[in-house]
Amino acid sequence: MKKISKNVLLVSSVGLAGSAFAVTNTHPVFAASNASKKTTVANDQAKVKSAQKSVNQTQSKLTQVQNDLNTANKDLAQKETELANAKSTAEAANSKVAATNKSNDEAQSALKQAQAATDSANSDYQNAVKDSTDKQKDLTDSQNKVTNLEKQLTDGEKNNNDIKQKVTETNNKISDNQKTLSGLQQEKSKSDAKLASAQSDLAEMKQKADSASQALQTAKKDLSSATSTNESLTLPQSYIDYVTGKSTDWDTAKKDLQDVVNNHTYPFTDGDENDTVYDDPAALSESDQKRLDFYVKSLIDSVKSQVGSTSKLTITDGSLEFAKRYTQEYQNSNYVFRKYNAIKSASSIMGLDEYAVTGYDIAANRQVTSRSISIINGYIYNSYEFGTTKMSEIAKAAFDLVTQELANPTDYNNIINNNGYFSVAVTTQDDKFYVCLLTINPANVPSHFNTNEVVKPSQDELATAVQKSQADSDQANKDIESAQSTFDQAQAENQKLSQEISDLQKKISDGQSSVASLQKQLTDTAKLQSQIKETKDSLPAKEAALQAANEKVQTTQSKLNDCKTALAAAQKEAANTQSNLDKVKADASSAQQKLQTAQKVYDEAKKKQEKLTSSVASLTKKLAYEKKQLAHAKAVLALAQSKNATTKKKSTKKSTKKATTKKTTKKATKKKVAKKVKKAKKVVVASSKFTANFP
Repeated sequence: MKKISKNVLLVSSVGLAGSAFAVTNTHPVFAASNASKKTTVANDQAKVKSAQKSVNQTQSKLTQVQNDLNTANKDLAQKETELANAKSTAEAANSKVAATNKSNDEAQSALKQAQAATDSANSDYQNAVKDSTDKQKDLTDSQNKVTNLEKQLTDGEKNNNDIKQKVTETNNKISDNQKTLSGLQQEKSKSDAKLASAQSDLAEMKQKADSASQALQTAKKDLSSATSTNESLTLPQSYIDYVTGKSTDWDTAKKDLQDVVNNHTYPFTDGDENDTVYDDPAALSESDQKRLDFYVKSLIDSVKSQVGSTSKLTITDGSLEFAKRYTQEYQNSNYVFRKYNAIKSASSIMGLDEYAVTGYDIAANRQVTSRSISIINGYIYNSYEFGTTKMSEIAKAAFDLVTQELANPTDYNNIINNNGYFSVAVTTQDDKFYVCLLTINPANVPSHFNTNEVVKPSQDELATAVQKSQADSDQANKDIESAQSTFDQAQAENQKLSQEISDLQKKISDGQSSVASLQKQLTDTAKLQSQIKETKDSLPAKEAALQAANEKVQTTQSKLNDCKTALAAAQKEAANTQSNLDKVKADASSAQQKLQTAQKVYDEAKKKQEKLTSSVASLTKKLAYEKKQLAHAKAVLALAQSKNATTKKKSTKKSTKKATTKKTTKKATKKKVAKKVKKAKKVVVASSKFTANFP
């Protein structure tokens, strides 16, 4: 509750700003009275009338609400009684459900037991029926098995006699074929030896013929390529004069030499039948190696003769061997300066002084078909795949080397004054092949060095060699024809014997397979007899087992019928208890529904009674407040009326009265007024105490 200021409430309650009741300067009522002297008694009377009306209205409403509350209290008491009755009915119904539910559980339990007993009895019965059926089938199968085995035994004995006769006949044929085979194999051994001898003779003749043919081809090639080694270069006169000291005009000599070189025709021509093709230029045949040596020597000799040089180059077996060693060491080397390392190594192998050997080489491009680069341990490696290199390309590189030396004023003496044992080597490195002119100083060769000169054969010698090789080849071919005829006859005879032996071996093998197959077809009569006895011996036990199984069927069937009867009774009892349970559950549900309805009605009545009780309390408090307001208004009115009366008396006093009379009357009037004012103050102050605490 909010507490209102006493001064504020007095001002608002009295409402007379200029009232005569402002007896003191501190009380709010009298201060307001002094502030407004225009307030009339009529206004105060209207306020009293309004306050009285509010009191009357509130009193009337309070009386009505109190009557409603009395009615609500009576209704609530009735609803409480009805709720108690509904609770009692619901509890009784629930108790009945619990009892009936227990009976139903017992009936259901009995039904389950009866069903389980019936299922067990039925299972026993079905098992007994199955066991009886199985034993009947087992007995029937055994009886049928005896019949079938006895038939198999009869048929098997007849079949065995037929098979044994066929086996005897087949074995006799095998024996005859084996005797014939033995004779053929002896003939075959002799034929094999004869064929082997003929084959050996033929192979020998073919080898001789191949050698003769190769010799003929070599001779023909040597004859046809003899002109390719007769290389010569006609030097211009200006060059000859410069070399011999007759001229000092090197520019002219070099220019004229270059013109001669540019217009030169090589004996090695691209596409010539003798233009051999090599996958590896460093692997020249012995014949082409000599051809290259003769070609370069012939070229150099032609130059020497024109300038009057007396130095001599000689091709020897030793110089050719050195070129071969040089090539091997060059190809196996991984040094940067391969040429010098190869000369040093080859010289060491052949016991030569390495400084007695001079070598000049030139590089030419190989045909590269593919290239790859790899980096290993920080080093870059190139890998190549190459095409072929022709003999004419190698000879052209050698020609370029010689003319390159001749075209150099400081190097031409390397050709013109070159003297010693001479050879040419061909090597490869990366995508290049190299032609190197090797010369060994004759003064520094050891005694074991082979100085036998290799001379280029003459045209007549080569032609004679071709004729001899042709005759040898023709005779070898005739010998092959004779050896081939002998071999063909021996082979035909050997193949015939082989076929006859193969045919007999097949017949023998087929006969043996037939015997094995026939023996597999023999019937095991002993096994059949054992099976028949074993099966017959088992029949009595199986008949007894069948009898016992049939008896068990009857026993289990009787027990099953008893269980079915008990089950039907249990099912009927369970149905009855379930029906009864459903009924009492329905009754309990109805009672519970009624209880809920009664509870709802009671709750609504209780809510209404509480609401009316609250309204009575509120109206009672309001009525007390309004009565205090009315008393306050009446007090204010009385005070205003008293003030008004005093004022009127003062204004009607006549001037003719005596001074003493006036003085006495004035004093009496002042006393009366003072008394009424004092009384009004008490009423107003009392009223202000009332209203100060109203919410």
